[in-house]
Amino acid sequence: MANVVVVGGGFAGLSAAARLAKLRHQVTLLETSQQLGGRLNGMTVGGRTWSLDLDTVTLPGVFRDLFRKSGRPLERVLDLTKTDGRRHVFKDKSVLDLPLGNRGDQHAALVETFGEDEWSPWVDSWAEPWDLIRRTALDQVFEGRAAVDRTMRKALRPRRSIATLAQKDLDDDRLRKLVLDPVRLAGQDRHATPGFVAVSHYVERSFGRWRFAGGLPALAAALETRLGERGVTIELGESAHELVLEAGRVRGVVTSRRTVPADIVVWCAPAWPAPLPPVTLMPVIPASRTLVALSADAPDLPDEILVHANPPIRMWSGGDGLWTIEHRSGEDPLRALVRFGIDVRPYVDERVDLNPTDVLGLGHAGWAWTGWTSAFELPGVAPAAGIHFAGAHAHPGATLEGIGMATAAIADAIGPAPRQTYS
Repeated sequence: MANVVVVGGGFAGLSAAARLAKLRHQVTLLETSQQLGGRLNGMTVGGRTWSLDLDTVTLPGVFRDLFRKSGRPLERVLDLTKTDGRRHVFKDKSVLDLPLGNRGDQHAALVETFGEDEWSPWVDSWAEPWDLIRRTALDQVFEGRAAVDRTMRKALRPRRSIATLAQKDLDDDRLRKLVLDPVRLAGQDRHATPGFVAVSHYVERSFGRWRFAGGLPALAAALETRLGERGVTIELGESAHELVLEAGRVRGVVTSRRTVPADIVVWCAPAWPAPLPPVTLMPVIPASRTLVALSADAPDLPDEILVHANPPIRMWSGGDGLWTIEHRSGEDPLRALVRFGIDVRPYVDERVDLNPTDVLGLGHAGWAWTGWTSAFELPGVAPAAGIHFAGAHAHPGATLEGIGMATAAIADAIGPAPRQTYS
């Protein structure tokens, strides 16, 4: 049995602690704040809670595996239901309601809207790259350059940027925007972002997007309960800032109160621990958020809408009239939406605006791509000295499904504690 210290109580910390405790390790979780869940809890203002990030996930098997391998199956504690898809609204006000999770449904929607389907064959081409990425860098701890062989390079064509890919592979400018606008909204440079990130479109089409009953706060609550069932020691209000290293191994975590002995550390907090050398990548500047509560007589809208403005705007519903609007323009996003036929201004009962600094203060937004080799520089790649990293600031990125796969790979790499035998 190892003494495992998990630093950070967001989704990464919760999932890592649950998995490792089920593997019979002695797990202590340290969280700076007085509440577990991190950004899963969203933002509460005046008794209303908005999600800060898109509150749907893909790869539902990641979450089912997490609950199954830490105790009772997901279905016994939390409902997970498939969403209808996403609405795309373009500059010419044309609308594409794109189903997710079924190739045939996508094909029919594209033919109905555009008269032809250039998209489906292009998405088909990402099947092999997805399989390679999944097996090499997601299902197991990613070892970096050593894991990327000639076959993988040939399939991924990693030097090709997503801007080049979209320009050469797709003729319809609206389809190019389906590929490029999410990258722009995420704060990435399309000329520095490798084209293989477009594999996300294959993943969405293959697995769909799913929503937890009760939203992401319900996921946080279910995982907190699971930690209690697994006997994890939870220390709230305790901030960790340094690692103790001896003879090439981690031996402890220094907090605001004490030094906690550790054989293994899973660092899931956005703050970087001393004495490790800092990450050389630049952090992403997150998009602004505008949180609005709409009155009951507001027009019906799909639960998720991506408006291909310049720059793009994404909005999604958290239920009960609560909407989160993600944007990067200095213009009032509610005014910008009017040009695309979406005018909710008369129905706004409450509004909260968060600038990028406000959002960054609520958690890490990931690192900026500076070319495909940035993937080798992310925390969590090729872990050493018993130190693992998971979370928005680590490989493979800030999505919940990506974080869930990272913590699964970490747990597999650490393995179960030996069973005690008694003579």
